[in-house]
Amino acid sequence: MNVNLEDSGAGVHEYGDAEAPDAVVAEINITPLTDVFLVLLIIFMVTTTAVVDAEKAARDGVKVALPKADAAGPVTEKRAVPILTITKTGELYLFSRKLDSVNLEEELRKALADGHSETLLLRGDQQVMLGSAVNVMSIAKRAGAKNIGILTAPGK
Repeated sequence: MNVNLEDSGAGVHEYGDAEAPDAVVAEINITPLTDVFLVLLIIFMVTTTAVVDAEKAARDGVKVALPKADAAGPVTEKRAVPILTITKTGELYLFSRKLDSVNLEEELRKALADGHSETLLLRGDQQVMLGSAVNVMSIAKRAGAKNIGILTAPGK
């Protein structure tokens, strides 16, 4: 009696070993997992950059062309010192919130009290007239600011 092994189903199967065709293959493919982690990393990097930029914009307020000064030192205040910005058109901003000149003293008094500060930092466009800056500084003094710093850009 001649037995043909190919027809009987015995021996090596298409899986490359002698296991039965219904055996479970336990393999883990980590490529999709790696792809998900890389996408999450990119999303994290982009959002943290956006959050930092938004925080800086909220702190600095409106963008103005600051006058340049060579002898000025860096701002070393760590607490929330109010920053008042005067644009070249004369608009007033406390941080990034636009203020009306009628309510300026009241708003400055509130900001100084909220920040537990006696210092006001003044940012003004280089085209702001000296009279406007002096007027704002006198209002700030009446509001309780004992110290007023003028922010400048580094020279040269």
